This record gives sequence, C-alpha cells and structure tokens, in this order.
Amino acid sequence: MKFPTPARARRSSPPETSARRPGRDRPGPRRLAARARYESARRPWIRWTAVALVAVAVGFGVHDRLAALDEARGRWGTTRRVLVARGDHEPGDRAAVDAVDLPSVAVPAAALSPSARPGHLRRAVSDGEILVADDLASGAGPAAGAPPGSVVVPLGDPLVAAVEVGTTVDVYGEGLALATGGLVVRVVDEVVYVAVDPADAPLVAAAASARSASLAFPR
Repeated sequence: MKFPTPARARRSSPPETSARRPGRDRPGPRRLAARARYESARRPWIRWTAVALVAVAVGFGVHDRLAALDEARGRWGTTRRVLVARGDHEPGDRAAVDAVDLPSVAVPAAALSPSARPGHLRRAVSDGEILVADDLASGAGPAAGAPPGSVVVPLGDPLVAAVEVGTTVDVYGEGLALATGGLVVRVVDEVVYVAVDPADAPLVAAAASARSASLAFPR
C-alpha cells in the first residue's frame, strides 16, 4: 500500500518592498494646484478674500505712483530765477551773467540768485551753465581763485610756456618732489601762481626764491 507523499511546502517569498524615493510622498505642484482649486470650490470665500487682497495691494501701488507723479508735476511747475553764464568763460575771467527762470527741480541748491554780485570765476564755465557759489573766486589777488585752505606761491619756470589757469601741476626742485596736486590760479607774464598745500608751501617758496623750482604736469 502506497502512502501519498506529502506535498512539499512552498517556500514563502519575502514580501516585495519597493524602495521609496525621497520626496515621493510630497505633493507636487499639480497636486497642490488641484487641491487649491478643490478647496476654492468648496469654500468660495477663500477665492474672494484672495481677490480682495490683490485688489487692495494694486490700489495702494497705483495710489503711490499717482502721488509721485503729482509731486514731480508740482516740482517741474515751480520755477526759480538764477544766474547763468553768458558765453564761455575761462578761470580768472570776470563773470558775465544773465538771470533766467528755470524749473526748481533742475536748479542746484547753491545756485546764485540775481541778488548775488558775481566777480571772477574760479573755474571754466560754459555758456548757459548755472553758476553756484563755489564757481566764484573769493577776495582779491592771486589767492582769490585758490581752493580754501591752500597757499599760493609764485613760481618762475622759463621752461613752461602758456600754462593755463586751472591746470593741475606738481612742483619739483633739486630732484625732489616738493608739492603734488598743485593748482595754477593765475599767470602773469612768466610768473605762475600755484596753490599748494600749506605743509608744502615753505619748501616750494624756498625753491622759487632760489630759482630751482620746476613745474611738472601729472596725467
């Protein structure tokens, strides 16, 4: 008598596990958009609240722009009478001026009013240029056109011809740099008046009296 052979027990395979990629459970942009539409359809007040907030923000932006335009329009509508140069001028020239009305927004705060008495100019100005207080030389003599706090020293350099007022120069003597960044403020014949730093003035004056001072023109 044959006995039935017992069926072999099937090996149970381990449950399949799928490796989840990072961020797989996070809702994507499409799901978020769909969720937003769903919630908006269920709760209409959310949509209308968002619309109202956007409308308020746009209204504030438009109001600010309109206010800025009104301010600019008002500034351009206000004029101020100032002095402008009549023709081109070189440093040291006596200023010829005209009084004109210009928009206040285009006028510098230090612009000269018609009540000012323009004298000699410290720098070159062009025709129609608005004159300000710093354009005018103060006082009289060679130091009138010098920067405040500087000292003017007369130099005689036979090698320098036709140097112009307003030129930046360095002063050398006996192979040494005596002053740098000087400013020519006046030229009378062969004498060049140079405004230098007060600390450099004694050496420049000593070299000028010994006729050993020379001018150099930095670039």
